[in-house]
Amino acid sequence: MTYKAIIFDVGDTLLESYPSQTQMYADRMAALGLPVNESSANEIAQALEKAAHEQIAKEQKGAPRMPDEDFIVLLDKAALACIAPKKDEAIFLEMLKSIPLPKQELRIVPGVLKTLGALKDLHFRLAIVSNHHAWLPDYLADIGLAKYFEAIVVSGVVGVEKPDVRIMQIALDRLSLAASECLYVGDHPFDVLCAKKAGMDCAWLAAPDSALPDSVPYEEDIRINELNDLLSYLKEE
Repeated sequence: MTYKAIIFDVGDTLLESYPSQTQMYADRMAALGLPVNESSANEIAQALEKAAHEQIAKEQKGAPRMPDEDFIVLLDKAALACIAPKKDEAIFLEMLKSIPLPKQELRIVPGVLKTLGALKDLHFRLAIVSNHHAWLPDYLADIGLAKYFEAIVVSGVVGVEKPDVRIMQIALDRLSLAASECLYVGDHPFDVLCAKKAGMDCAWLAAPDSALPDSVPYEEDIRINELNDLLSYLKEE
């Protein structure tokens, strides 16, 4: 398949939060005096992803959106389940109320600018489809990323979010391209779900041992460990 356009997710694909969610919750567990090592940190990361995915899936099926403070508790419970006895959960949750989460900052994922430049040199048209706040397009302009993209479609602006395929169709309409002419690149299982439902191929940015949940009845077309890996595949097209 020869693609005319590459459409990107933003969070953990082009931009990353610092500190990461895993680091924040590992630090919260450590602040309680609970032991956190590399193995348990990896377990926490998987538990956070699973808990977040399940909640998002419920909301996509019509459940009310969970308030931010309740979502923090949900993730605290997921992290605690990895390293603390269940009988102590209530005590630790009460203690965590006095431990604020640090403010996260967004930064460009290392290597993104080089990869985007290389894709432009290969004459690919580039776009964004992201579940994000309405301020994202202005932020991307401020940090010099917006100039790479013909279309930037953000859920907070258009009022629909992945995995609803309508958000993908908005991008396709702006590019005047068919889904079969585009490759979507993202890190979340919902990225695979939404892209495939829309008729697009999908490059899933994930670790080699990652597996899509049962709620995603598709497989990714390409598995990449980092964004730059995409270039090798596309050059072979």
